[in-house]
Amino acid sequence: MHAHTWFRLHVLMLTALAALVVAPAPPANAGAIILRLGDTVAETNPQFLAHQFFAKRVAELTKGQAEVKIFMNSQLGGHTQMNEQVASGALEVAKTGGAFMSTYDKRLSIWSLPYSFPSLEKLFAAQDGKLGQAYEAIAEKYGFKLLGLYYSGTRDFYNKKGPIRTPDDLKRLGMRLRSMPDPVMIDTFNTLGAQAIPLEANDVYNAIQQGLIDGAENSITWYLTMKHFEVAPYFSLTHHFFSVDPLFVSVKWLNQQIPEIQKAILQAGKETIPYQRKAWADDEQKNYEKAKAAGIKINDADIPAFQKVAKPVLEKYAASLGELYPILKEYQ
Repeated sequence: MHAHTWFRLHVLMLTALAALVVAPAPPANAGAIILRLGDTVAETNPQFLAHQFFAKRVAELTKGQAEVKIFMNSQLGGHTQMNEQVASGALEVAKTGGAFMSTYDKRLSIWSLPYSFPSLEKLFAAQDGKLGQAYEAIAEKYGFKLLGLYYSGTRDFYNKKGPIRTPDDLKRLGMRLRSMPDPVMIDTFNTLGAQAIPLEANDVYNAIQQGLIDGAENSITWYLTMKHFEVAPYFSLTHHFFSVDPLFVSVKWLNQQIPEIQKAILQAGKETIPYQRKAWADDEQKNYEKAKAAGIKINDADIPAFQKVAKPVLEKYAASLGELYPILKEYQ
């Protein structure tokens, strides 16, 4: 090869190599901003539909700049684990059990009080009004920005020993029931005559099966979708709590996003709540019918008797709920 030609080829090769070295690598976030959303429930739960709606609205409102990836069935951990990640900014979004928030601030137990709202309409009015705003302000101090409060049905007792019609049945059967790690909820169960055993939601099935607990309490939807009827066939309509599940985005993570993205995510959360409530209501009625058709032993309970025994719990925790309790009273 002619020396001049070789030299030209050598220079071209070096130039090309240098271009490869100095060419800027595409930024890691060249694609969409990813929000992981964690939940403990199964895909058969109507809350999954709400998560999908939220994901769709985030994509639409950000014009594809942000994408929500949904992780169900405790894939990202239980409520406690996910809450810690959201507070630290390690996880973007999580739906938690309302009672789990009391570990951060006792005032956040406000949704855990037994028989605290006379109707579902009053609960929704409180959530959409002053009580929801006051709750949001407290949660934000601990790193949780409220996207919305999911409704997940009335909570009822279910167990493997027998029907529960009055508080006396809880005592007579020596009932050990799973509770969320919330002082108000634990005290409610103990006051009603059961023994409260705090456990993560994803541990309940095995705990009943192994005899560590006799039962738990939750909505008919949760009971069916998590297949708890396989180990606890008695379902008693005590309606002792309205179930409230906050959907939070990490304050730390959100503050790192541009204002347009922040606004879109918060707007998507706001729009998701009416959709979630309707999806839940539609599904809940079907699940009562499914349970009866499947031969699950559903019984009515003496609700006034339960309300009477539970009343001291309301009075006991009034002070620890701070400024939220007087606001709650306005909706009663």
